[in-house]
Amino acid sequence: MPSKTLLLAASLALSGLMAIAAEPKKPDCAPFALPDLKLTWVAPDIVHNGTPLQIRRFDSTDSVQAILARYRREWKSSAQSPQDAIEYTVGGYQVIAKLRDMCFYTVQARSNGTGGSTGMLAVSQIQDSNQLRVLGKDFPMMSGSLVAADMTHRDPGKEARTIMLMNQFSTNANADFYRRVIGGDGWNITSDHLVKFKGGNGNGYAITFKRAFNETSMVISRTQGGSSVLVNLVDKP
Repeated sequence: MPSKTLLLAASLALSGLMAIAAEPKKPDCAPFALPDLKLTWVAPDIVHNGTPLQIRRFDSTDSVQAILARYRREWKSSAQSPQDAIEYTVGGYQVIAKLRDMCFYTVQARSNGTGGSTGMLAVSQIQDSNQLRVLGKDFPMMSGSLVAADMTHRDPGKEARTIMLMNQFSTNANADFYRRVIGGDGWNITSDHLVKFKGGNGNGYAITFKRAFNETSMVISRTQGGSSVLVNLVDKP
């Protein structure tokens, strides 16, 4: 299956799910052109690095080349959209994509091994540059941290956010920082595990905090020159 697949005031950051209320709405785009495909939602409503995005998996009896040919015809240049679709290969998938107005449509396909194809359809909406989201907004982090990804998942009855950040500090320093900042804001540590790397090359940590119906879990790993912190924040986990 294709993948979906990263320090501000702690009192604001930890009052609930960080900055979800300020997220943009779902993509307001023209419907995706859908030939005879079997569709399954993968991500009906997420925001990746400030951009709203929807992803569906597809399965088809048509070959990959037939799928690509359909979208080449559908996305052929016109007076309203003068550029042709772009095509490239990534991770064993053939991809065709097209920017139409402020919406970016992507088809990612590969063979299913029986003559048909499988893959995913994604549509995202480019945001006004004056309204771009600050990645990692309202989440506490050590000085000099860089946010690689910031994704919000908005499923019915549950909201979640995933942040990936990196900094030059050790895993021990990061773990101590989050125990102090998050743990000191009324969150309870429900698990705190030391993860030893092979060959005695340092340690990582897996820590989970909980407060009421909110849960924050993180995995702190060593990287070349510092650490990475993968954080998952869930409302009503």
